[in-house]
Amino acid sequence: MRALALVETGHVEIIDVPIPTPKSNELLIKITGVGICGSDLSVFFGHRDVPQYPWIMGHEAVGEIVELGSGVKDRQIGSRVVVEPNYCCMECGPCLSGETSGCENRIIIGMTTPGLLADYVCVPAEFAWDAPLSMPTRELICLEPYTVGVAAFRRSQAVSGQNALVVGAGSTGLMLITLLVERGLNVYFIEPHPTRSELAEDLGATAHLSSNSIPYHQSFETSGTALGMETALNLTHPGGSLTLLGLSTDPVQLIPASVVRNRLTIRGSMIYDHPVDFASAMENPPHSFSKILRGEFQLEDAQKAFEAARAVPGKSWISFEKEQSES
Repeated sequence: MRALALVETGHVEIIDVPIPTPKSNELLIKITGVGICGSDLSVFFGHRDVPQYPWIMGHEAVGEIVELGSGVKDRQIGSRVVVEPNYCCMECGPCLSGETSGCENRIIIGMTTPGLLADYVCVPAEFAWDAPLSMPTRELICLEPYTVGVAAFRRSQAVSGQNALVVGAGSTGLMLITLLVERGLNVYFIEPHPTRSELAEDLGATAHLSSNSIPYHQSFETSGTALGMETALNLTHPGGSLTLLGLSTDPVQLIPASVVRNRLTIRGSMIYDHPVDFASAMENPPHSFSKILRGEFQLEDAQKAFEAARAVPGKSWISFEKEQSES
């Protein structure tokens, strides 16, 4: 079968590898599409090391079940699924407390173990979620990154009617904007990229103006920059909350007295917790994913897809459906 592998920094190629055989607790899935996200780009551009070369890429995958492991009894061949690509052990302290995003033995698909950009992959059955029947493959691509926003929303304790500020309107920010708008918050954003700003407005958010005095009860930082965090912190209303999704490694200017006097809550939101957040995302997916999806590529154009992803306003993804139907 075909698989897309990083063969050196900044260069991917299609390689030929054997079709895997599912273990007792696994499903064999025929992949129909895989999204590209910031962590994939970190691997592609060499900012995040991989265990070896060639390295199979990708983790935001959807597909169709084609074979059941011997121990899987409650799933159907032919069902479409969305993969939850962070496998937690459910045995360590964080997992037992319900915070599986902090799993001490977490397997990160495409980072610590080979990824899902292949014709066929094996996935533990409990991490392959039955897809909403009404959603096409291209929109199912968005459900994994959308779940990151679901978790951030849950942890923030935001409620309908509050004013929310999203700093950064990349794909993570846009997913979060979609969720916040649908949950009834008054959503504002900060984004320097004009096309991304237009997309955020199309999703129902309003651009923040330096001249306004809106009390932001909830602020969400998704840009992954020190400036983004400082901006969000400075704009959060006294008594409000700042939730960090971006993974900046740069130091920030923070005055503890200001945080104390303004009674601010600052929290980090890492991916999502199993199974609560994926279950929530699957129950009521939004209807605006089609607006976020802007870059569609076939597998043979994967090099171009990765090179162009940062410039694409919205979400890029790689489709397998056309090629597989022709083979």
